[in-house]
Amino acid sequence: MKRYNFLITLSLGISFISCSNKKNLEKNVISIDTTQLKQVYSANEDAKFTLKTVENAEIDSVAYFLDNVKIGTSKHNEILTHSLKKENLGKKEVKAIAYADNKSREFTYKIEIISSINPIEYDYKIIKTYSHDQEAYTQGLEFYKGVLFESTGNGEGGFTTTDGRGTGKKGKSSVRKVDYKTGKVTQINELDDIIFGEGCTILNNKLYQLTYLNKEAYIYNIETLEREKSLKYFADIEGWGLTNDGTHLYMSDGTEKIYKVNPDTFELLSSISVYSPKGALPHINELEWVNGKIYANVYGYNSIVIIDPQTGAIEGMVNFNDLLNMTTYHADRDVMNGIAYNPETKTFFLTGKNWDKMFEVQIIK
Repeated sequence: MKRYNFLITLSLGISFISCSNKKNLEKNVISIDTTQLKQVYSANEDAKFTLKTVENAEIDSVAYFLDNVKIGTSKHNEILTHSLKKENLGKKEVKAIAYADNKSREFTYKIEIISSINPIEYDYKIIKTYSHDQEAYTQGLEFYKGVLFESTGNGEGGFTTTDGRGTGKKGKSSVRKVDYKTGKVTQINELDDIIFGEGCTILNNKLYQLTYLNKEAYIYNIETLEREKSLKYFADIEGWGLTNDGTHLYMSDGTEKIYKVNPDTFELLSSISVYSPKGALPHINELEWVNGKIYANVYGYNSIVIIDPQTGAIEGMVNFNDLLNMTTYHADRDVMNGIAYNPETKTFFLTGKNWDKMFEVQIIK
């Protein structure tokens, strides 16, 4: 990617009227300096904001905002320098409010901030291989107090999606407890055929599960797996992956976005966009929170990315293509999906959609 001097000039059509001779401006046209414009910036750059005005035009001050968060004010039209190092990655709206003679005018411009971190490529070592229910279209996987919990999706009951997710897959959606050593399902709650189950996580002794298109999350009793409550999503989005940091929930919707939500109300608290230096990474799926980082499956790939939950930067990645080849081929076998970290063994348990095996691995540099 080419590096450019970071000078953002905004296009302002602005009109100020004043009794002062110096500010007697019936119409000051402030235009874009297209030679200085840049739309994509690296997170390690500084932004220098200024306006280009016509000759002799005067401005009292300019206030600047990124996504409606004020980043500073410049006197007259002095350059405002702002570091992007602490900004979340993704598409941003730059807003400038120019002031003169008690009048103001607001203008906006779009930029995109990409990661400046080159992800580390990790390797892995297989510790052990276990049996896994081949009929389980795995959406979520998580250890809790030594017990493995799994959520699954389905494709029965005439369920059809535009992108093919779930079409033709066998087995009902469910939440279940699994004896990971044998692969046996020890307890299960199956959902109606019209409901496509998605990712799951456990917080405050409750099991949470997303739904793909129903726009609601379910809360289950951890002991009985009986559904106790439903929570509507905060927006008209799909449900994909789910994890937690011990206090809040984090969910994915199949884009590059990861949303931080209130576990009691599902109210949106904040969000990040997942980026590498090459740009946004869409199709973020199953999530797992491990030692302050988010580990995520990417739908369509047999790999995991390691994400900074503060900025969205991809810090590492692991290619698990070989694991797919170690499973038994059949018509419904699909991509890798399912990450569970066992804090007792400090190892990861990985499987996929309709895989007949689950792998215990250690991720290493």
